[in-house]
Amino acid sequence: MLQLKNVTVSYKNVPTVQDFNLDMKQGQIVSLVGESGSGKTTVIRAVLGLLAGGGVVSGGSITFEGKDLLSYNREEWRNLRGSEISMIFQDSGAMMNPTRKVGDVFVEYLRTHEKISKKDAWAKGCGMLEKMNLPSPDNVMKSYPFQLSGGMRQRVGIAMGMSYQPKLLLADEPTSALDVTTQAQIVRQMMELRDDYGTSIIVVTHNLGIAAYMSDYIVVMKDGKMEDQGTREYILHETRNAYTRSLLGAVPSVGGERYV
Repeated sequence: MLQLKNVTVSYKNVPTVQDFNLDMKQGQIVSLVGESGSGKTTVIRAVLGLLAGGGVVSGGSITFEGKDLLSYNREEWRNLRGSEISMIFQDSGAMMNPTRKVGDVFVEYLRTHEKISKKDAWAKGCGMLEKMNLPSPDNVMKSYPFQLSGGMRQRVGIAMGMSYQPKLLLADEPTSALDVTTQAQIVRQMMELRDDYGTSIIVVTHNLGIAAYMSDYIVVMKDGKMEDQGTREYILHETRNAYTRSLLGAVPSVGGERYV
C-alpha cells in the first residue's frame, strides 16, 4: 500500500533523514519511536508533502498504491490530502485558526472534498464529533479552539481526519500532553478506525507503551536513521540492539513490572 524506499530528506542541502525504508500493508499499524530530533515527524510529513522550512525529499521514492507521490502537483496533493491520506497533528488546536469557530473550519473542510450544502456539512461534522464521544457536538462546533480542552481539540482533529475514512492516517504524537485517561481513549478510538474501516496508521510517539499496545510493526529511529525495526514481539522481546534496549529500559516500572 505504502512504500518508502531509501528516502532521504534534506534541509538546506543537509540530510536530516537518511535512507529510510518502509513497506506498509493495508490495515497495518506502524509506530515510529525514538528521541526528539530523530526524524520521526519529518518522515510522515514527507509522505504527505508537508515538509516545513524548505525541506525536500532529496533521494529515494515514496509510492502510495502504485503512484509516485513525489511527482504530484499542487492540485493532486489537494485531492489526496484529507480524502485518501489524513494527518492528526501533535496539537490539533494549534493547527486551527484561533479566530474561527470549529464549525466554520469543519464545514469549509467538508465542502472542499464534497459538494454538499452548509447545513448538511454542519450535520456531518456533528455526526463525526459524536462518533469521537464528544458531548454536545453542536456546542463544540460553535466554540473557538481555545474554548476546548486539549483532549477535545485532539478529538476534533481526529474527527476531521476521519471524515472520509482515509486509507492512511498519519498521527504525529496524537496523545502527547494529554492526561493518561484521555490518552487511553484516543488510542482505543484510533484502533477502532483500523477495525471498522481497515485504515492503515503510522503513529509517531515517544511512548513505547503506546507503540507496544497499538502496533503491528515498530521502527526505532536515531539521528535521522533507522536504528532498529521489526514486529512488536521482536522489538519487545528479541532485539539485541543496545539503543532499543535502553528505550525499553527507560519505561517506568510499577511494582517491579514494566507494562509494555
